Amino acid sequence: MKKLQASSPLIGLMKWLAAQVIVAHHLASYGPFAQKGHAQMPQLFAFLSNCGAWAVSVFLVIAGFLVAQSLDGKTVDFQYIRRFAIKRYWRLVPVYFAGLTLSVGVALFMDPWVSPDMLPAQLDAAVLLANFLFLQDIFGLEALSTGVWYVAIDLQLYVFFLSLTYLSHLKGVRDIFWDKRWLWTTVGLLSLCFFNLHAEWNVWAIYFAGTYALGTLAYHSMHLSKTHQGIFWLYVAGALFCYWTEPRPRLLVAILTAAVLSSIQYISISSNLWIDAARKMGDCAYAIFMSHFAMLMLWSCVYPVIMEWGMPFESWVLVIFVSCNALGWLIWRYIDKPVQRALIH
Repeated sequence: MKKLQASSPLIGLMKWLAAQVIVAHHLASYGPFAQKGHAQMPQLFAFLSNCGAWAVSVFLVIAGFLVAQSLDGKTVDFQYIRRFAIKRYWRLVPVYFAGLTLSVGVALFMDPWVSPDMLPAQLDAAVLLANFLFLQDIFGLEALSTGVWYVAIDLQLYVFFLSLTYLSHLKGVRDIFWDKRWLWTTVGLLSLCFFNLHAEWNVWAIYFAGTYALGTLAYHSMHLSKTHQGIFWLYVAGALFCYWTEPRPRLLVAILTAAVLSSIQYISISSNLWIDAARKMGDCAYAIFMSHFAMLMLWSCVYPVIMEWGMPFESWVLVIFVSCNALGWLIWRYIDKPVQRALIH
């Protein structure tokens, strides 16, 4: 099977589109633009406010897919887990710190003008330290920006599934489970059937493991082996049963995303221009996800002035989206990309 790269144009396009939905969700949920949008376009803004967060499932499934790709054909031992957990941390942390620093900076220096519903209720040393260490939710402290929780869970899930893969190589476990895919399936279904139904678990990886497993198994379904495909579709059937017994729209979004990923080998983009553009959009998606809330906070500061310019509301929404994407591109180009290049070398 031909391997997809992390910069696969279709995966990149999916990540970028999901990031745009998250921006729209927060635009429709916070600040004066949300109030204006609900007044002018109530149905659209109500949908984005209530349902836009479902797009996070797209990121979780793609993350699982790419982790499975990185593990394909490799034997995972304890040293591998430690080494690659550190590598994952450094993959996440530059953009995370940049986005968090921007949000905290805007909250501190623009406090009188930022829309009150966008400001943290508490901003002290303990909250700052917990946020920068990915521990805010575990200690019950406030997140200082949207998306902070996702990065913490992403790192947990990465280490968790590396550990499951390591366990699958141990003789005692291997005698019970055929290979890592069966272990992922078992843990994933346990998550969907129990842990994902109880909100008190949502600060731990096990709450999201069922969604993540959809991605890991979707990658293996691309092998021509009927066994690989059978395990994935068996898991999808189990996930659909869990959805039927306890409807969760985010789970349905995750199932559809996994189905697309499992079929991605049959979809191609012929234009080199579109391939390059889609890859760049995917590269910027994480930075957009982490930094856009700071930009929304800034826009909330100037809204009382610009609303008097008479510019159509739709035009301002377009300007906000362009500025959020531009900020994400700048962070990727001048922070994320140089740091990752330095770490490789």
